[in-house]
Amino acid sequence: MELLKRIEETARRDGSRSAYRSRDGEISYRDLWENSGRLAGYLQEKLPSDGSPLIVYGHKSFMMPVCFLACVRSGHPYCPVDTGMTKTRIRDIAGIVGQLFILAPETEDTGIFGSGYEVLGQKECFQAAQEGPKILNCPERNGEESFYIIFTSGSTGKPKGVVITCDNLEHYLQWSSGLAGGIAEGSVFLDQAPFSFDLSVMDLYTGLYTGSTVIAVDKTLQQDSLAMMAFLTANHVEYWVSTPSFAEVCLAEPQFDEIRLKTIKAFLFCGETLPVKTAAMLKNRFPAAKVINTYGPTESTVCVTAVEITNEMIRRGGALPVGMPKPGTKILIQPDNQEVLILGDTVSPGYFRDLEKTEAAFFTGYEGVCGYRTGDTGHFDEEGLLYCDGRLDRQIKLHGYRIELDDVETNLLKIDGVSQAAVVPFVRKGKVGGMNAFVVVDQCQIPQGFHGRKRIREELGKLLPSYMIPKRVIILDELPLTANDKIDRKRLERTR
Repeated sequence: MELLKRIEETARRDGSRSAYRSRDGEISYRDLWENSGRLAGYLQEKLPSDGSPLIVYGHKSFMMPVCFLACVRSGHPYCPVDTGMTKTRIRDIAGIVGQLFILAPETEDTGIFGSGYEVLGQKECFQAAQEGPKILNCPERNGEESFYIIFTSGSTGKPKGVVITCDNLEHYLQWSSGLAGGIAEGSVFLDQAPFSFDLSVMDLYTGLYTGSTVIAVDKTLQQDSLAMMAFLTANHVEYWVSTPSFAEVCLAEPQFDEIRLKTIKAFLFCGETLPVKTAAMLKNRFPAAKVINTYGPTESTVCVTAVEITNEMIRRGGALPVGMPKPGTKILIQPDNQEVLILGDTVSPGYFRDLEKTEAAFFTGYEGVCGYRTGDTGHFDEEGLLYCDGRLDRQIKLHGYRIELDDVETNLLKIDGVSQAAVVPFVRKGKVGGMNAFVVVDQCQIPQGFHGRKRIREELGKLLPSYMIPKRVIILDELPLTANDKIDRKRLERTR
C-alpha cells in the first residue's frame, strides 16, 4: 500500500522528522514506524489473522496514529472511537464491531465498554509499542480490504459503520495531496477534528502521505482560543483543516489573523456549508492564504470535490460552490428530486454488517463502479461547478407549503449583522407547527432583545415569502456544536 510505503520511506530517509505532535508529546517518523510495527507484532501474536476490526479508543495522544497503523499492519481495520462520545454510543459501537479486544492508549478506565472486553490500556499499549515483537510477515494489503471503519449517526438512532477500503483511501490521498496547489514534503497540518469524524483523515493521512508534521489540538485546548493560537503559532501550522463552524468560533477572536498565524497557506473546509460571510472574513484576515471549499460524505472517503474560493465568488453573494469532482469520480443529479449521486473509486463498499442499509444507500453504476445516494440536493452551474442546495431530509411541509430549511438559513445569512444561523422545526403532536431560527449577531449592527429579533424578521421578509419566516427568532452568543464541530441542530430542536 502506497501510504505505508511512504511512511516507511520517510522513516528511513528522515527518521527524526516529527510525524505527529500534541500537547502530551510527539513522535518521529522513525518511532511511528518502529512502534506501530512492534504493536502490530504484539497483535499478530495476540489475535487470529481474521481481518476483524479493532476499536481504538482515545482522543489526540501521539499513540493514536501508532495504534491505527499497528492495526492495519497486522491485518485488521481499525475503528476510531473518541473519548468525547457518550457511554451509550461507545457500547453500541462496541456491540456492532463484535471484537472483544480493544486498544485504549489514553486511559486506564477500561470499564467504559462494559463487561466481557479485554482492553489494552494506556500503559500496556505503550509497553507493547516499545517492547513488543517485531512484526513478522506483514500482510500485503489488498486494495479491497478494509482500512478503517467510521461510525456515523443512523436514522434509527443506532450508529452505522462506514467501511473504507485501502483502495478508497489510496485514491483519495492521490488527490488530496494535490489540493491547494500541492502539499510539499515537510508541511505542517492542523489536526482538530476527532478521529471518529472522517474529516481527520484529510489532515492525518494527507500529512503522513506527504511526509508532513501533523499538529493536534485537543478539546480542552480548543476551549481557550488564545492558548490554542499560541500553540499553533509555535508549531508553524500551514494547512488548516476544520469545519466552517470551528473557524467561525476562532474568528470571534480578534487576534485570529495572519499577523498572529503568519504561516497559514490554506484553509481546507469540509463537513458542512461554508457561509459567504465566513469565507469573506477569512479572505480579509488572511489575504495570502487560500480558502478551499470541499464536499463529500463519509461514505465517499472524506470529500470528492474542491474549489478555491475567490473574491469574485464572494462578491456575487448567494451560496458558494463546492467545486468540481476529483479524477475517478462522477457526480450525477437526479432529475426528479435533484439528489446528488456520487460514483467513483473512493465510494465505500457499504455499511459494516448492515446489508439492508447498504442496499438502500449504495448501488452499482457504469462498469461496476460503486455509487452512493447522498440525500443531498444540488446542481451544476454553467462552469461545471457543483453547488449543494440542501438535504432531502431537511425539507418540511408547513401549512401545505414545502420549505427547505437550508433555504431559510441561507437568506438569514444575507442580513447584515447576522454571522451564523440555524433553522429547526418544532413539532406538536407529531406535526410540524413552525420554525425556530437561532442566530448569532454583531451587536453593533443588531441589538439584543425584542428590537433585534423584530429587525431580523423584517429583513428576512424582504427576501422570503411570509410562510417561510420562522415563528421565533432566538439570538444566542454562540451556536452549540457537536463533538465533530458541526452545528448541533438536535440540541436546538430541544430548546424551548
